[in-house]
Amino acid sequence: MKREAFCQILVTESCNPTEAYRKAYNVTSDRKATHTEAASRLMKDSNVSARIEALKADISDKLVWNKAEIMNQLAINVEASRNVNQFAASNRSLELLGKAVGNVFEADTVAVSGTVSVIHSLSDAQLDQLVALASEPVPIDDTGTIEASYKLLDTEPE
Repeated sequence: MKREAFCQILVTESCNPTEAYRKAYNVTSDRKATHTEAASRLMKDSNVSARIEALKADISDKLVWNKAEIMNQLAINVEASRNVNQFAASNRSLELLGKAVGNVFEADTVAVSGTVSVIHSLSDAQLDQLVALASEPVPIDDTGTIEASYKLLDTEPE
């Protein structure tokens, strides 16, 4: 019973073995060396170490599920926020998603999926600049992904 409490406390409260021992066994004395030795003996016990690993694996599985669920909810928030013109909330959800998938904000290249819908708002001169930039065909890989670079065009053509 106390061994199980020791394992649970060690894994769930992120404390060191000595602290977990003191909590699990309700130790009130100030003899830290004795507590450290007892905790060390428990940590060497194969049954205790196996239980600790099992608890860690269980928690890890739950964290993975939670991360996936959180990312799913953030994606829902992006769309819901956009639908009611709450772009600050949408941008915040996108920021959190970007951080969760590996900090895309610091990368040299950023994966963008979807349709870019600003072309219709460009002037004829700006469209001509775009056509001039596309002097060679853009390669498309087997997944339908296009890798391209861009530069900002003048907002007012000369």
